[in-house]
Order: sequence, then structure tokens, then C-alpha cells
Amino acid sequence: MHAQEQLQELQKSYYNLPLGSKERFLLTGKYAQALYFNNEKALASQLLNDNIQLAKNYPDKQYYAYLNCIAAINSYNDHLFEKSGFYLEHAKSVLPIIVDNSTKGYIYYCDGWIMTRQNKEDQAVSQFHKAISFLEKAPQTDVNIARKLAIYKELTAIYANQRNFEFQEKYTSLLLETAKAGRNINSLFDAYMQAGYLFEEEYRSDRTNPNVLKKAEEHYLQAHQIAKNNRKNLINPTDMAYVSVNLANLYHEFYPENAAKKAASFAQQALEIAQETGQYALTVPAYGVLADEAFKNGNRDLGKKYLQQALYNLQREPHYDYQVGLSLYSRLAEVSVEEGKYEEAFQFQKSYIDVFEEAFNSDKLDKTKQLEIKYERELQNQKLMRLRLEGEKKEQQITLMRALNDRQNQLVENLKLNELNRTQQLKVLQLERDKKEKDLQLSRLENAQRLQELDVSKQEIAFKSRMNSIYIWLFISCLIAVILLFYAYWQRSNTLKQKEHLHSLEIEKNNQQHAIKNLTAMLAGEEKERTRLARDLHDGLGGLLSSTKLGLSSLNDKESEQAAVKEGITRSIELLDGAVDELRKLAHNLMPDLIVKYGLQEALRDYAARMSQPNCQVECEFLQFESNLSTEHEISLYRIIQELVNNALKHAEASNVLIQLSAHNERLHITIEDDGRGFDTEKVDLQHSAGMHNIQSRLSFLYGDMKILSALGEGTTIEIEMPLV
Repeated sequence: MHAQEQLQELQKSYYNLPLGSKERFLLTGKYAQALYFNNEKALASQLLNDNIQLAKNYPDKQYYAYLNCIAAINSYNDHLFEKSGFYLEHAKSVLPIIVDNSTKGYIYYCDGWIMTRQNKEDQAVSQFHKAISFLEKAPQTDVNIARKLAIYKELTAIYANQRNFEFQEKYTSLLLETAKAGRNINSLFDAYMQAGYLFEEEYRSDRTNPNVLKKAEEHYLQAHQIAKNNRKNLINPTDMAYVSVNLANLYHEFYPENAAKKAASFAQQALEIAQETGQYALTVPAYGVLADEAFKNGNRDLGKKYLQQALYNLQREPHYDYQVGLSLYSRLAEVSVEEGKYEEAFQFQKSYIDVFEEAFNSDKLDKTKQLEIKYERELQNQKLMRLRLEGEKKEQQITLMRALNDRQNQLVENLKLNELNRTQQLKVLQLERDKKEKDLQLSRLENAQRLQELDVSKQEIAFKSRMNSIYIWLFISCLIAVILLFYAYWQRSNTLKQKEHLHSLEIEKNNQQHAIKNLTAMLAGEEKERTRLARDLHDGLGGLLSSTKLGLSSLNDKESEQAAVKEGITRSIELLDGAVDELRKLAHNLMPDLIVKYGLQEALRDYAARMSQPNCQVECEFLQFESNLSTEHEISLYRIIQELVNNALKHAEASNVLIQLSAHNERLHITIEDDGRGFDTEKVDLQHSAGMHNIQSRLSFLYGDMKILSALGEGTTIEIEMPLV
């Protein structure tokens, strides 16, 4: 009834939401799962496919991936493995462009869930760990906590199968801690039950450590207390009976002498709850414990009555457990033999044989049915393949007929166009012929005029040719004289320029060497001054702040009647803690000892981790990077990256900053990229910035080049290239 109410509420909420909205995509997953577990699988599949198509066109692909994951799990549960893989691949295909960490974690969880059921447990563990890493970064909502609980349950089950108690205990503890943080009664109850079962099985395999048994008892008792205090809020009303049976078995098996009353009490409690809810399967172990306790106390009639009642309730269950039935008939036969009732013992033994034969025949029947199901499934697959082939053949025929029809239509259209073209060409030819006749008349008149002009021009040309030959000889003579003078001047100028160029090169070389020495000395002095300042701050001011804090702490520990004074001292200690932390960060930024001790990579990773904030993640990547730089060059490079990242954090309002270093062909490529607000590079003057001036000075020392790419609203990318020497 509770499930039906939930399903109706989900259906009502789903259809009240607008089509293609974020809220409807999120609710689709819950509604589809509820339909699936309510045995409305076709409707659930149709609902998922419709919303997957809508989410595919949505800019944010997290809903598309989320719905594909649910469809993959449902398909796998229906043994549609190929279809499940299809949905999962579509979910993983958009993984690189998804920003939401919760959705990324859910995709990796689904992948690991399917791998676990494919007996790929090692690969599944890897996917589960990736899922946890993304879910830890996501906000700790109820949904994300539920997903983490599911992952811890899967990991616990994997290590339970491997009998690895160390890792099983680790993930059971994480399961318990997460359930406590989530404040979900059902999850917390399951976690305590799983922890109790873990320690019980561990003690059963090795009984040398009594503390393990004590832990099992404590966790079962915690689960019992939760079920007792929250019986109305538990999804399964038989949870109370379930934990009572476990406690009764625990006391009965491992405390046979000291806790007989507790075992009987919990067994009686489980019996009452199971009978109320009609869960007869839970009454069988409870009657077993009560029967053993009755036999131990010498009350054989009562013990035999409990065994018979257990056998009766077992037969009332729709799924008969043959192993339990065989055990009960065997125990009753033994009791009858001990009482001397051999005819009754014979009847129980005969029933034992009948149950054994029925179990054997049932097992054979199950295997036969499985083979028949496989055979029918194979026949259906073959029919499906034949239908698909026939459908594809018909589609090809239809496509061919359409192509032929289109081709015939195209030929008719081409004939019509050709006829129109010919008509137009005839009209054009007639117009061209008329135009040519007019042009011919005009050309005749122009030729007559040109003959007259030609006679006049011949006379002018003859006169000009005589004058031109005179001018040419004069010009050649002057030109030869000028060339001789210019050649002499050019030879002298070249000699002077070469001397001047050599002199300027020598001066420029000296200036460059002097500038490099000055820059090196300046950088070295700057780093020494930073180091001295960091040590002075850490050793001097840091020690003074710490001493002050200790003094205030000692005053705070003393009993004082003046609450205001005590509150002031506490506030002062908190401010001193903040000052000490800020001092350590400042000292670390001034003196990056990690570069000297461990190199540039570790220093940058540490810097990225320290600069990461809740609203801005700083990440550092190295691609085929092996630093061959000297310590001075690494420090300069560290200062450049530090200045650029600080600019992004101060001015860009970015959510993510990426530092990437890669080496190729003896060249070092550095990229600092953020997704902040960006700026117009043509309007912002970077040449008069003190920070950019320091960066350019350090790049000159490293023989590097820098390129800045940015636009308003599109973030900023800074690329640096330098020789790797």
C-alpha cells in the first residue's frame, strides 16, 4: 500500500511538471524505477526513451547521462545485456562535457554496478572509487548520500565474496558513518545489520578474538534499538523480527551457557512480530532456537512442539526451503528415537526421504525449465534476426524504388529545362546578330577616321624619333657619369656601415650580458630577500603569535567569573589562529622550499591544492613533462605561474583554473586557463601593469614568449613557450 501511494504521488508530480524541464528529467528517473519495480516495465522503458530524446537536445547533458544510466540498469535486470551496454555507452559518451560532479559519480557507479554482475570485480572496484571521488566533491544532498551508501554496499559485498575481512570492515565502517550523516532510518538500520553480520562471520571463521564477537553483538543491538524506536518509519515491518532472529541465533550459538534467556527472549520477540506480519519464514529459526533451549532444559515435549510448529510454518511458505525441511525432519526423527517412538520416527524418516526426492526432482525440473527457456529464447532470437533481415531487405527495395522514381522525375525536369534553354539561346543569338551588324557599321567609320589620324601620327613620329635619338645619347652620357660617382660613394658608405654595424653589435652584446647579469642578480636577491623575510616571519612573528596564543589559552583555562573576559580571550585565540595560518601561507608563498627539495611538479601541485577554494578549483596537469631546468629557472617559472594564477583568482571570478605543462621537441609549453569573465585585450593596457612587467622580465631571462587570448564572458587563456634547457 505504501509503494502504491508513492507511485501515485510520483505520477501526479510528473505530469504536473512542464515537458522538457530540469525538474521533470530528475523526477523521470524515480518514476521510471517505481514503475519498473511495480512490474510495469514496458511503460517504464517508454517513459525513459521519450525523456532521453528530449534530454539529448538539452544544453546540459547531465540529465541525458542520468536517464541513460537508469535505462542501462533496468535493461541489465531484464537480461537485455546488449541494450544495457548501448545505454551505458551513451551515458559515458557525454562524460567529458559534464560539469556536475554528482552525475559523473552516478555514471561511474552504474558502470561498476554492471561490471560487478559481469564478474569483473577488480574493474568494478576501480569505477566505484572514481564514483566516490566525484561524489565527495559534490554537495552532500540526500541523493548523493544515498548513492554513496549504494557504492559502499557494493564494495562490502565484493570483499565479502573474497573473504577479505579487512576491506570489508573498512567499507562497512564507511557505510555506517555515511548512514549516520544522512540521518535515514532505513539506511542506518541496514548499515548496523551489515556491520553485525560482518563481525559475526569474521568470528565464525576465526574464534580466537572475542572482541570481534562483542562488536557483532553491539551492532545487532544498535540495529534492534533503531527498529524498536522507529517501527512506524521503517519501510519493511519485519526488520524488527529480522534483527531479533539474528540476536537469538548469536546468543544461542556463541553464548550457549550464559545467554540462554536472552536467546529465548529475542526468539520469542521475533516469533510474535513474524506471526503478526505473516512472514512465516522468520518463525522457523525462532522456533529452532526455542526448541533447542527447551531440549537443553529437559522439556522434550515443548521442544518437539516447537519443531513441529516450525515445520508447519515452513510448509505454509510459498517458496519451500528443502534444506530447512530436511533438517527439521531429521531432528524430529532423532527425538522420536530417543523417546522410543520408533513408528513415529519411521514416519519422520519417510517424510525426510520424500522431501529429499522432491528437492532432487525440483532441482532437475528447474534445470530442465532453464534449458527450455534458453532454447525458446534462442528460437525467438533467430526469428527476430530473420524478421530484421526481411525488414532490411524490404527497406532496401523501397529505397531503390524511391531512387528510381526520383531519377525519372529528375529526367523529366531536365528535358523541360533543356527546352527552355534552347528557346532562350535562340533569342539571345538573334539579339547578338543584330548587335554585331551595328558594331560592324561603327567599326567601318572608326577605321576611316583612324587612317586619317595614322597619316598625321606618322609625320609626328618621324620628327619625334629624330629628337629622341639626340636626347637618348645625352641621357646615356649623363647616366654613365652618375653611375660612376654613385658607385664610388656606395663603396665608401658600405665600408663605414660595416664598421658602424660591428661596433653596434659589440655594444648590444655587452648590454645584453650586463642586463642578464643584472636580472639574475635581481632575481637571486629577490629570492634571498623572500627567503629571509619568510624565515623572519615564521621564526620571529610566528613564534611571537604562538607564544601569545599559549598565554591566552592558559588564561582561558583558569576559572573565571567574568564571562565577558573569557569570551574575549577565546575570540583573541581564534584571531591569533587565523593570523598564524595566514602567516604560514605567506611564508610558504615567499619561500617555496618544495622546489628545492622535490622539484617544480610537487611545488605546483602543492600550490594548486592550497589555492583551491570552495568556489574555485585550481588543478595542475603534466603531459610528458620531465624538468631539466635549473633551480633558479624553476623558481622563476614558479613565480610566473603564481602571478598569473593570482590574477585569475583576483580579477577573473573564475570557477575553475587549469595549469598545464607539457614538453615537446625540447620546448616547454605552459597553459594557464580559467573560465572567468575574461576581458577585451585591445582595451586593457597590460604593458603598464607591474605584475605583467615582472612576468615579462622573468620571461626575458628564460628566453620565453607569452600569448594572451581572452574575450568578454569567455574566460582567459595564457600560453607560454620557452626552451627546455
